[in-house]
Amino acid sequence: MKSIFVAGLLMATSVFSAAVPVSAAVVSAAPHKRQLESQGSILDNLYQQIVAQTTQINATRDSAPENPSVLEIPGIASEINKNFAAITEALKQAATKSEAQRNATPAVAARQDDGGDDDDGDDGDKCDAACITGKVLDIVYEVASTIRSVIEKFGLAPFLLRINPLLLALSALVIGLDVLVSGLLLTVTAVVNVILGGLGLSLLALGFAAA
Repeated sequence: MKSIFVAGLLMATSVFSAAVPVSAAVVSAAPHKRQLESQGSILDNLYQQIVAQTTQINATRDSAPENPSVLEIPGIASEINKNFAAITEALKQAATKSEAQRNATPAVAARQDDGGDDDDGDDGDKCDAACITGKVLDIVYEVASTIRSVIEKFGLAPFLLRINPLLLALSALVIGLDVLVSGLLLTVTAVVNVILGGLGLSLLALGFAAA
């Protein structure tokens, strides 16, 4: 199901991408290979942290009554909001680390990678622009689909104060990576519109504008 969704999404966003001019800065400053590999490792680590939190969110959601009362929802929301806050913090830390890697010179980036950052693992090796896009889409799909499932069962109001900063943190990460992978921002915006658009949520688009 997910593979069908992503395949259809990539077809749709390719049309939008063709209409967006690539800036001269992007063309003239192709990312260094080691920079992309470093970003891949950061994204792998981030995805693992997010899945740990969304797994807990899904467990809380599934264990809740099918139609929770107004008295039950605050307690449920309190638990889920803790997980949303943890995801937000993980996104912020990843964005900070991602920016530091982007700002490092190729030689410094290579030395940092060769030094072996155990926290990020080795899965970022040989990662190119398409690889980065795939990893980001996995993260966005995991976050957005979890948000949607929570809102569908409990409503938006109990989670709005946590979802908004979460999406702002996600947008900040994607905007930074868009410097290395042209068109990434457009693709991610389309993902979120597809997943959350039916709920009338345009929070991520607002986050992109504000970041």
